[in-house]
Amino acid sequence: MDTDTNNDIDLVARLKRLDAAAAPNVGYDYGTLIDRHASRQRRSRRRQTIARGTATALVVSMLGLSLWRFEQQTGGVPQTETEQAAVADAQANQPRIVRADTYFAVAALEDHIASLDEALNDARLGGGAAEVARLERTRAMLVDSYASVRYAEMVNANF
Repeated sequence: MDTDTNNDIDLVARLKRLDAAAAPNVGYDYGTLIDRHASRQRRSRRRQTIARGTATALVVSMLGLSLWRFEQQTGGVPQTETEQAAVADAQANQPRIVRADTYFAVAALEDHIASLDEALNDARLGGGAAEVARLERTRAMLVDSYASVRYAEMVNANF
């Protein structure tokens, strides 16, 4: 028994020396740990607030854009039978299958030329000669671009 007691005492002494030698050298205390956690939480809340604000702005802009597009589509409803016949004829002349690479460019050019025609009519009624000349030059440039795109479509379709 005497040897068991000595072994236990030696073991306890070694464990105490090992524990004393392996004491960690911590560079910060509990208060610093709490401060680091709080700053991490603030950064997380700030990022989340920015993300929510961005998402909200995106949703509001998409709703505004869809309402604007809805008003654009419903705003020009033809009232007379001749207007309805003209719209039906224009839709019948549109091909069912189109190439997406030029279709949108052609549609955008047609829309831009139409808006320039309206502005040109307003300028002619207003009597601004300089404005009329500028709008006519812009319209001529767009019609040339439109003709080039249509010519390229025709050439492409023949090959």
